[in-house]
Amino acid sequence: MPPLRTIHQIISSLDFLEYSTCKRNLAYQIQYLEFKINILRSGNIYGAVRACLMRELVITITNIMEYLLFISLRTIYGDDPRPNEFPHLVGQAKSNNLISKELAKDLIKIDKLRNKLHPSQQNKELDINSFTKGEVYSALKNLNLLEQELGESFSRRNIRVEIEEETCPYEGYSQVLFPNFHCPYCGECHI
Repeated sequence: MPPLRTIHQIISSLDFLEYSTCKRNLAYQIQYLEFKINILRSGNIYGAVRACLMRELVITITNIMEYLLFISLRTIYGDDPRPNEFPHLVGQAKSNNLISKELAKDLIKIDKLRNKLHPSQQNKELDINSFTKGEVYSALKNLNLLEQELGESFSRRNIRVEIEEETCPYEGYSQVLFPNFHCPYCGECHI
């Protein structure tokens, strides 16, 4: 499995967003997503566990995209966008030229796939095999494209905010808890 990016690396890759608790929370979710993708790629899982993991990945990827759109639009508006449901966020991002029409269409398709999982949409037993590896990788590709298009759009608007270096919040006590513990935030082994 490829090594996971540290939280600091993920935060740095999202440099078009203002540093905040929201951005850090987004980085935690992205790191967890990368962990689950590594599990899927390992090939050591099968059956219902694999199918449920793919279903969970589609949900996680869509939730990350929704959150990324939300905090991007909040940065532009200076306030929470309304309404804040995923299709509305996609529409607002498209109308503000943050994302392309093609990406907007793909995001709506992914949202429909996620909504297929919602209990209110299930009139019968959920077919756990209805989510394919291809759908997971398609959703992941669109997440990467969303990050890229938002970054380019913010760059054109000169809204890019530089991230200030900061001290790792775990520095000083992670070594006490776990010897040789690599910090999930910065990737270092604190003493």
